[in-house]
Amino acid sequence: MGFHKLAIIGRLVGEPRINTFGNGGKVAKIGLPVDFTRRKKNAETGEWEGDSFIIDVDCFNRENGQQLADVVEKYLHKGSQVYVEGRLKPNEYTDRNGVKVSKPVMVADVLQMLDRPTDGSPSEGAPRSGGMSAPRQSGAAPSRAPAAPHYDDEPAPPSGGGHQDEEIPF
Repeated sequence: MGFHKLAIIGRLVGEPRINTFGNGGKVAKIGLPVDFTRRKKNAETGEWEGDSFIIDVDCFNRENGQQLADVVEKYLHKGSQVYVEGRLKPNEYTDRNGVKVSKPVMVADVLQMLDRPTDGSPSEGAPRSGGMSAPRQSGAAPSRAPAAPHYDDEPAPPSGGGHQDEEIPF
């Protein structure tokens, strides 16, 4: 039996799409960017190479109490920064042109908002982790979300006696 978990920090690339089911269930669909910068320069251009794509994330209201779709619908918008933890599930469909498409979708188990509240936005009682948290007590120290990692646009070349154009083995 295998185990897999995926964690992403990113900003929503668009407004959440909310779908409600006939049985009362709800899912919020969001997109998060994933950007990989390779550790090797392109020989012709001298630029660092990289790949980018958007991963689709489904946030469900769960019978066990986590109401992630409601949290997304109420508090998140395009550009909101979030930490999402979950698992991948296969998703296959046929597009408008009749082409079979296979793209995995992340199913969120944990959702944590990373933006600081601003004037006019919800701050007291806004759920921050897993869609479930108690309102803050007045006078209590505010909880702080972990800072998003900072990545330079161009990674530093490897140090030491090796060749700078070789990939770092990690």
